[in-house]
Amino acid sequence: MPKQEFAIGQDGQAFDDVQALVQRHLLIVGQTGSGKTTTTLALLHRLQELNHTAIVLDPTGEYRHLSHAVRYQLGINAYLDPGHLTVDQLCQALSLKLGPVLREKLHSAINALRIQQNLVQTAQPYVKLGVPIRDYQRQLEQLGDWARSYQPRLLARQLVEEFIIPCTDEKVDYSLLGQDYARQQISQCWDTLTTIRERMVSREFRILFDPDPQRGQVKTDLFFALKMFVSQHTSRRTLVIDLSALRRFGPAQRVVISLLMKQLLADQIQQVRPRPVTAVIDEAHRYLPTDLHDLSTNGIFQVLREGRKVRLSLTLTTQSPLDLPARLRSQFTNLLIHQLTTPEELAALSQTSNWDRTRAARLDPGEALLWCQHRLKVIRVQQAQRC
Repeated sequence: MPKQEFAIGQDGQAFDDVQALVQRHLLIVGQTGSGKTTTTLALLHRLQELNHTAIVLDPTGEYRHLSHAVRYQLGINAYLDPGHLTVDQLCQALSLKLGPVLREKLHSAINALRIQQNLVQTAQPYVKLGVPIRDYQRQLEQLGDWARSYQPRLLARQLVEEFIIPCTDEKVDYSLLGQDYARQQISQCWDTLTTIRERMVSREFRILFDPDPQRGQVKTDLFFALKMFVSQHTSRRTLVIDLSALRRFGPAQRVVISLLMKQLLADQIQQVRPRPVTAVIDEAHRYLPTDLHDLSTNGIFQVLREGRKVRLSLTLTTQSPLDLPARLRSQFTNLLIHQLTTPEELAALSQTSNWDRTRAARLDPGEALLWCQHRLKVIRVQQAQRC
């Protein structure tokens, strides 16, 4: 791979200190056609030459042909183990709106299915009628992180098993989980149970969780792939996680990206001597929570806030800084600003308070205002030769 400068300044001098650029969080902004994708590809190309670990979360498939990359494509050679999701995250991913009672039942149903898969080793619902409470509690105590997996396609059937009650005559035995079904409650929740059943056979569900693996077809859990890539150094390689199969399922994409960012942060924290890692997310504003009250629990925001402590930086691209919440914009130290059309967009970035705010509107495609190490210069990014 021949060496190639990242960019050339207006003064004719090369700018090639991309490691300083990604050592802190980097925001790449600019309207469509201004050069954001070219800049990101050139950046990844130089990071590969420098053996710097980069992980691209690709929601659109834009980077599927990036050279020298390890690729995992959700729904093709990768899946998500549902055991990584909380009840709330599962509901968000599958657009399920459940009340408090059903959420609690869903939590119990997941634990029951974890017992079935990991302890009993059967792909059947856990029938709780007549089961001693003591025996069930003993099984719950045996569950650990090693036993997170379960069969999500059984959730609708398992939820019915959660609606059990003691019998109502003299044969009642309160030492058992239950002796009869609460048929009236089941009837009242039947529409919701039907919706859950339908979600479990949807295309979105099949893409996410790979419920029916085909013989001879090998798929990798994305969390495992991420962990292995961070812990095992590979020369001039970039990890691309292609999530484009979920393009029509915005809530699912948001949940998956948030989860992967949290996992990446956790993986870096676990490393005794973490290597520098740069995560890249294109058009990131699409994958932030719609309710800003949820921002603090989002994986993107958590990496922005905590990542630099463990040598994890984030590079985000977006068309306008106004698309990002102010709390999130304030986390970026370095900027690459392609053409912006309004002064308000530039003013939204705290670092630009003393800039000539007309300059961003006059930039040609491929040109950018670079703010790095408290210095401002105009550059032209060099198109990557082999990306």
